[in-house]
Amino acid sequence: MTYKENAATAPVGEELLRRKTNGKRAKLIAKITVYVLLGLYTLWVIFPFLVILLTSLTSQEQLSSTMNFVWLPKPLTMEAYRVVLFDDIYAAWLYGDALSSILHGFLNTMWQVVPSTLAGLFISGLSAYAFAKIRFKGSDVLFMCLVATMMVPGAVLTMPSYLFYDAIHWTNTVLPLIIPGLFGAAGVTFFLRQFFRGLPDELIEAARIDGLNDFSVYVRIIMPLSAPAFIAQGVFMFVGGYNNYQGPLLYLSNYPQLAPLQLAVQLFMGGYGNPAIRCAAAVVALLPLLVLYCFLQKYFTQGVAMTGLKA
Repeated sequence: MTYKENAATAPVGEELLRRKTNGKRAKLIAKITVYVLLGLYTLWVIFPFLVILLTSLTSQEQLSSTMNFVWLPKPLTMEAYRVVLFDDIYAAWLYGDALSSILHGFLNTMWQVVPSTLAGLFISGLSAYAFAKIRFKGSDVLFMCLVATMMVPGAVLTMPSYLFYDAIHWTNTVLPLIIPGLFGAAGVTFFLRQFFRGLPDELIEAARIDGLNDFSVYVRIIMPLSAPAFIAQGVFMFVGGYNNYQGPLLYLSNYPQLAPLQLAVQLFMGGYGNPAIRCAAAVVALLPLLVLYCFLQKYFTQGVAMTGLKA
């Protein structure tokens, strides 16, 4: 290459290098901006929980001496948690034993929510399998009717449901909180159907050739292959039941012995004006969900991602 050719191509090379450098700089600025915005959003989300946690660790004397939030409690104290878990003065009046109101509510939540969650998840998956893998007349119409029920706001059904349960004498019992959940949920059926449609039909046909009926195919093949999706939807169902406050308030307000955790927390806070004790009760109520998410995080995120990708 001659000197003139080198002189002609030099500006072009410098321009390409400049553009490449500017492109890298723009990408770096965009990445830094995204991380800064995500960091600010994370702080925005965590800040209320941090306030609750620090307040629960602040002594009554320090809270009484100031009306403002205490950023650095001195000293850190677990007195509020001792009251919540061991020295609840209202527990003997409500339950007749020494177990605290919050622990009573947690145990009530477990036996009221876990069975309906497990049974409802199984039934929802069975329904989703029928819609996804069994060809029968009218399946699309029935599925659209099922999806249409998801469009009805839950608040609209509150009064009709209460009147219906009152007519069959289910009010003031836990039956309205347990029995409906045993038959599954439309939203869970919808998402599991999307997941099941991505499973190969050849696998199911091979199982049928080996002599398995549809129920056996669902239990022995579909459920093991769909474990992440089941875990993800199961977490959603459990959290919905765990955080349910309106239902217990309607049906169990006259029976505090049967109150699940959310109603028990409300009753507990009604007896204590100390902000530290109230915040400690909120932290204790939140802790099981955090532990559950930590143990199932891998399966939860995997199930949500795979459900969204399969079609």
